[in-house]
Amino acid sequence: MNRSPTDPGAVPAAPPAAGDPESPSDAPRPLWLSGRLWVPVILVVAGLLSFSGTLDDRAQVAADRVFQQALITFAAARALDAAVSLAEGTEIALQPAGVGVTVSAGEVLEPIDHMVEQFSSVMLISTTSLGVQSLLLRASAWRVITALLVVALLLRLATAFYPASFHPAVRRGVQVAASVLLIARFAVPVYAWSTSLIFERWLQPAQVEAVQALDETSGDVAEIEQLAEPSPDVGIVGRVSSWFSDAVERLDVSERIEAFRERVSDTVEHLMQLLVIFVLQTIVLPIAFLWVVSRMLGSVFSRG
Repeated sequence: MNRSPTDPGAVPAAPPAAGDPESPSDAPRPLWLSGRLWVPVILVVAGLLSFSGTLDDRAQVAADRVFQQALITFAAARALDAAVSLAEGTEIALQPAGVGVTVSAGEVLEPIDHMVEQFSSVMLISTTSLGVQSLLLRASAWRVITALLVVALLLRLATAFYPASFHPAVRRGVQVAASVLLIARFAVPVYAWSTSLIFERWLQPAQVEAVQALDETSGDVAEIEQLAEPSPDVGIVGRVSSWFSDAVERLDVSERIEAFRERVSDTVEHLMQLLVIFVLQTIVLPIAFLWVVSRMLGSVFSRG
């Protein structure tokens, strides 16, 4: 009589024998999945990179380039701030011979006045962050860390090939020490090199364009001050003869003021772009990096 598999009287099926080809435990693992292959390869590569300094050199060069771009941006912002401060009290007459309506340069520059000051503060923080990153790069390449890492890697190789020769607590300690030293040695260089690639690939073109716009705006602010310079006193005859030329000149000044208003609006947009670029590069990404490192360390100690 056939019995259902759920019948309590049914005889359970015997597990596959050890030599049975259907037994999953007897299926050979490919060599490329074996830890005995990958652990030595990873450790040897890490040791070579640690001694050669190739990754450190590339990361340092890349970090220096980003730092220089931040300094250039900071200098452009400070130059624009100084030009705006000098031009704030300038008044420009828009009617012939200076009689009639006048425009204060401070009114025209008001949209970027406070913006450029706040931007300068953010750039100061950004350059400080990049300077700290450069110091951490040098610290990660310290020879003491490299020597400790090599010792830990050698011990990790020994525990991988001869696990029976070591107490389990020793194996766990060696694994934790090697993992922590690997993170301390390579986390900052890898971060600096990868973020510099992101900056140069996607962020630097917009940064260069925005800095050029700031420089052009600084020159326009200086031209506004020149427009407000008083004409020399040439007497009544000279004033009458220059009345018609002044009328044409003031019309041109009015057009230039309107064009400058549009330039101010564009400058605010460029400042916002630069804020996004450097906040992402020097604040958001470092915070994300610290979070990833903390998670890695937490995983190492929890497994240990």
